[in-house]
Amino acid sequence: MTDKEDSSPVQFAYLYLKNYPDFSALADERGEFKFFFPSQFMDEIVVISSIGYQKLELPVSSLSKTGNIIGLQRQLLSLNEVTVMPEDHSMEEMISHAIDNIPKNYPDKRHQLKGFYRKVSTNYEEFTKLVEAAVVVEDVSYLKEGSALRVKLESLRQSDELGEVDSTMTILKQRIREQIKSTGSALGPSNEIIGTYQHNGFRGDAYNSKTWFGKDGDRFMGIPELPTYRRFMGEEIIGNDTIYQIAISTKDPPNGSSYLKINSRNHAIVEYQIGYLSGEYQTFAKFREVDGVYYPEMISIKELRLINRDVGTHQMDISTFWFDMPMTEDLKKIRAKDALGRDEEVEFNDYELDSSFWKAYDLIKKHPLDSAIIRSLEKNKSLEQQFKRNAKD
Repeated sequence: MTDKEDSSPVQFAYLYLKNYPDFSALADERGEFKFFFPSQFMDEIVVISSIGYQKLELPVSSLSKTGNIIGLQRQLLSLNEVTVMPEDHSMEEMISHAIDNIPKNYPDKRHQLKGFYRKVSTNYEEFTKLVEAAVVVEDVSYLKEGSALRVKLESLRQSDELGEVDSTMTILKQRIREQIKSTGSALGPSNEIIGTYQHNGFRGDAYNSKTWFGKDGDRFMGIPELPTYRRFMGEEIIGNDTIYQIAISTKDPPNGSSYLKINSRNHAIVEYQIGYLSGEYQTFAKFREVDGVYYPEMISIKELRLINRDVGTHQMDISTFWFDMPMTEDLKKIRAKDALGRDEEVEFNDYELDSSFWKAYDLIKKHPLDSAIIRSLEKNKSLEQQFKRNAKD
């Protein structure tokens, strides 16, 4: 990565796939970077950003044609007020303010969100399973424990299973569900739809100080035994707001796999990504502001797929939620009998296929399935045929 004017290295530029931001990288002090992603995404767009430079979007396929040299154009900003980000202690202070302001920046009353859920499973360079669901999420104030969370399933469809399934893993999952059913929430939800939504790290953190975003948590603030390192990655000007991006890691320097985006106006965390267990698991969440309150706009988790004994990063589940605008008034509450169970397995053939619903569903039109995924899954039969085969008779 170089400066177009003088060919000097652009240090610590941030790269990510435009439609799959969980695939990202951070250039080093020489402007050099390594960027890993599935080969199916060669038709995607990579976004490159660095403070003081214009954001650049390039086709991934063009990277090899540049001879690994990418020039960034300087950007001159004319601002009424300039805020300079100093050293690590100031970034720590900004993160501390963001955590302190969670109670006032996120929902404090009951609300509903219409959401579109999609899970794609991988095996090396192939995609092996697709699950899509339309849901309504009813959540309570983030200041209260989230036990009142209810999720109503409006429609679900799924492809064939192209991965190799080990019956031992199936039995193990069933035992976990039985344990959850008998002990309550001791092991957390095994329903993947509910579990993906609950990866919104702010839920409950305003009252539980020991969680990731809690005041006494060690993920972002660090402890003497496990210090946290921070790196300023850049800023964005959105309207009248300045958004700072800070990379965080227990290793120095941070590689950008974990970061926070913080609005300087109200110290709201508007986006975050957390990578853990050597990158085998990753959580991404993005929020939108509505009437001064931030609601989830997108939540995505990437984790190992445990369907056989060949466990590794070649077999992953990538689960994503996209949400419509929140509803806070005149809510028709979700009845307990209509809500998904925390230990309910939704991938069995228990749901009818409503093709007319999916043709008219607005959220899926905004988030069409990637052509690479379609090609991989349609080796033997069309997805529509698979949806019909895997629906309730």
